[in-house]
Amino acid sequence: MIPVRYRVCLMLTILAASCVSCTTNVMVAGSLPTPLVSKIPARVGVHFTDEFKTFTYKEVMRESGTWKIDLGQQNLDFFRNLLDNMFSHLEEVDEPNFGSPEAGHDKAGQHYFGRNGGLDGVIIPKIVKYGFLTPSISGLNFYSASIQYQILLYDQSGEVIGDWNIVGYGKSEGGSFGADDALGEATMLAIRDGGARIAIEMSQQPQVIAWVDKMKQAEGD
Repeated sequence: MIPVRYRVCLMLTILAASCVSCTTNVMVAGSLPTPLVSKIPARVGVHFTDEFKTFTYKEVMRESGTWKIDLGQQNLDFFRNLLDNMFSHLEEVDEPNFGSPEAGHDKAGQHYFGRNGGLDGVIIPKIVKYGFLTPSISGLNFYSASIQYQILLYDQSGEVIGDWNIVGYGKSEGGSFGADDALGEATMLAIRDGGARIAIEMSQQPQVIAWVDKMKQAEGD
């Protein structure tokens, strides 16, 4: 006969193992309206890295098992609309190869810089960090998510105009949805919050104001 205390320990071990083996898949979906802001008068190329396009976060928690949060497509679609609303002209480009003889050309050899119909700069958004909390961890009755974005803006010569880190936050009541939907809602709101901060703050940055003024002066020459 197995002593009671050993049977209890065995049951707890099996329960913990079963929790870790469970996987909660979170697909971020829903409507993400972009903020209305005055467009920055610049022709800009945007490069979305493969990691940005397909970003998925995975974390294993002892209490609730494995969580997989797929931000990729929703985050990408939102940023395409966001940046298109932020600049007078936007187009997607391959990764710029600044600092080499091929600087200013994409991988297909197409020139995308220059005053005669080219672009004024390139912007590259990245996800630096994603994190979330569940009610079992925070002790509160909601799920929360945070996303730290890095926004890099380059001029025609490949010089960095700005390098900004912006964090978006979101939360969703735990009682209103299932765990996956609640965290998906919180993540979607974090994307929207981060995007709103980017849209509002970027045009007010001294580096961006100086960059736009320099382009205006060049057009007047």
